[in-house]
Amino acid sequence: MKSRTMMRLIIGFGTVASVTFSALPAIVSPALATNEGPSRIQAAPRITAVTVYPDRAMTTRNATLTLKPGSYVVSFEGLPVLIQDDSVRVTGIGSAAATILGVEVKRSFAEQVPEKRAMELEQEIREMERKVSGIDAKKAALAAQKNFIDSIKVAWGDRISKELAVGKPTAAELNEALAFVGTGVNRVEDQSGDLDEEKRQLNERIDKLRREREEAIGSRRKETKTVEVGLEVTKEGKLGLDLTSITPQASWEPSYDARLAPDGKSAELVFRALVRQQTGEDWHDVSLSLSTARPALGGAPPELSPWLVSFYRPSPPMPAPRAYEVGQGLMAAKVAAKRDPSLDSGGAAPAEAPAQYLTAQVAEEQNSVSFQVPRPVDIPADGTRHGNVVATENLPLTLEFLAVPKLSPSVFLRSEIVNRAPYPLLPGRVNIFTGGNYAGNSQLKKVASGEKFDLFFGTDDQVTVKREEIKSHKEAGLFGKNRMAYRYRIEVQNFRKEPQTITVRDQLPMAGDDEIKVTLDEPSIQPAEQKPDGTLSWKLPVLPGEKKTITFGILVEYPKDRVVTGL
Repeated sequence: MKSRTMMRLIIGFGTVASVTFSALPAIVSPALATNEGPSRIQAAPRITAVTVYPDRAMTTRNATLTLKPGSYVVSFEGLPVLIQDDSVRVTGIGSAAATILGVEVKRSFAEQVPEKRAMELEQEIREMERKVSGIDAKKAALAAQKNFIDSIKVAWGDRISKELAVGKPTAAELNEALAFVGTGVNRVEDQSGDLDEEKRQLNERIDKLRREREEAIGSRRKETKTVEVGLEVTKEGKLGLDLTSITPQASWEPSYDARLAPDGKSAELVFRALVRQQTGEDWHDVSLSLSTARPALGGAPPELSPWLVSFYRPSPPMPAPRAYEVGQGLMAAKVAAKRDPSLDSGGAAPAEAPAQYLTAQVAEEQNSVSFQVPRPVDIPADGTRHGNVVATENLPLTLEFLAVPKLSPSVFLRSEIVNRAPYPLLPGRVNIFTGGNYAGNSQLKKVASGEKFDLFFGTDDQVTVKREEIKSHKEAGLFGKNRMAYRYRIEVQNFRKEPQTITVRDQLPMAGDDEIKVTLDEPSIQPAEQKPDGTLSWKLPVLPGEKKTITFGILVEYPKDRVVTGL
């Protein structure tokens, strides 16, 4: 049985790398394994797996080597400069008996663009510019011709006006003059237009060549990173090296589609992940995982610092900043200065064979959840969002109608749902559908597994609500107090064919001072709930076609010599 050796080394120095390669094995000939020093091998790895966090990504790239006994330095070249140096990890496993001696990370620069190509571009630009100069010269000559023809028109006009008085010129002479002037003007205008078009095309070509030249010049000093791995091999065989590293400028965010079932008793929730990255390398055919872990928060809680209480001592006046300091501060401020998921069409799937989503595998870890996308994916480093379906859940719910007539004349369809998924629902945008219709969107807060949450499915025109102020007045009360009285009427009507329970919310003002007293005055129906923040809630069972009315008053009492704001 072949022996397999795997050794791990964790480092925290140097620089780091990442790049896309092909996974062809590197074969080292016996001639390379000499006693004169380690043999150098350029690895040919490729990115095989990526784990994306909310603000970064961890890439794993693999290279397979066939090695004979000896010492080696394996280099992973051309890796993006964004890789965090202290995040590089190298592991190895295979039939070769090998020891990882160390890992070193270096900065390097991409190979320069050949000087011949840069000179060719410059020569072509100069040739185009010479042609533009020739066109300008031709246009100047045409302008001179046009001025000459214009002078002839003026001279012929004076001559004709004089000779017509004495019976000249003849008709033939007049036609000849008109033909000469007209033909000359048309010829000059046509040639001038052709030259303008030719000059425009040349200028476009020059701009393109200049951009190509600038890109070539800019790429000459493109910085990359190289990771070198020292190996000592004592037994011939194959060795697979995995290099993992952390790279910023990669992230994922959740997005949801919630579709209410026709019977109103459940909703299908489609959980999508929108992944974007600008790490400097494309991810081709990689195994993708999405983690809810947040490395940015750190691994330990913050520590409390001593809380000191002392007497106030005014600070001495600061001297006015000098002019150059103000300028530096403005410059520093300028330097410091620095979600569109597509909606489903909503069309109903064929009833006899609805298409199913390919969903991710959920792995619950100690303090986070990981979603493993079941198929290899491609995500280019262009910063665009790429969606993958993570999961679909069919969640039972209970529906009710909710109205806040003080703020909106509409009645909203509210559902109470229990998250029965084995993972939390993360904060994100929710696209709402009722049947085949798009009803709008809302924002979902974080919901733990087993927790209740509210989800709204838009408005319903079959249930109406109206609120109006009946009267308001101010009167001087007894014992030196003023009184402000307000009275309101709320009407709710159900035009649906089934009985409905409608929750109506309003509010009382909150007293910001102990001398202000606020009371609910003679409500026609007692509210089901009155919260400390002043929120009032009524739950009204309303039969089909029935109208129900709520009236209530608000009394505000305060000292006679004071003025109240906020009413």
